[in-house]
Amino acid sequence: MFEDWIKQKQTATDIDIENDFQIPRNTLKKWRLANQGPKIYFRLNDKILYPRVEFVEWFMQHIKNKKATVVPFGSNRTKENISEK
Repeated sequence: MFEDWIKQKQTATDIDIENDFQIPRNTLKKWRLANQGPKIYFRLNDKILYPRVEFVEWFMQHIKNKKATVVPFGSNRTKENISEK
C-alpha cells in the first residue's frame, strides 16, 4: 500500500510524516518521549529521522479501525467522485 512512499528515500523526517500521514509533529514527539511511537528513529542535529520501512510497519500495526480499508494518500478522488469505490 505504501510501497511508493517507502521507495522515495530510506528515511523520513517528522515533517514528511506530518505531511503524508497527517500525524502532527507534536504527537510524534510525545510518542517518542513516552516510548509509544515508532521504536526506531535517529536524531541528526535538530532533525528526527525515521526509517520508512519501519515506520510503515509500525503504522499498519496501530491502525484503530483495522476492518476499514486505508486509502493511500495522493489518490485521484475529488468531491464529485468521493463516494465511488
